[in-house]
Amino acid sequence: MSNINLESLTSQMKVMADMASGQLNSTSTLPKAGEPDFESALKKAVLAVNETQNVAQAKVQSFSTGQSNMTLEEVMVDLQKANLSFQTMIAVRNRLVDAYKEVTNLQV
Repeated sequence: MSNINLESLTSQMKVMADMASGQLNSTSTLPKAGEPDFESALKKAVLAVNETQNVAQAKVQSFSTGQSNMTLEEVMVDLQKANLSFQTMIAVRNRLVDAYKEVTNLQV
């Protein structure tokens, strides 16, 4: 995911958090037309994590059967990248669940 998409996603999450806490201020803005929305950004992130894990698994399988000439270090680096991206996705999911719970508990 590119840096621009991460910044857009971060700003959207900030706006949602401000709305949830009732502190929407003038520095928080809703996404403009043409910018990726939250759903598409989240979907792209999940697909990127899935692809990273699939690539790492394919490299492990290829290395273990001796079908490629890559080194163990390359395989380990790809496994660590896949693990890190998965852990990041889990952390984002946990934050989204917490934000959802906070929004549902708001007094109207």
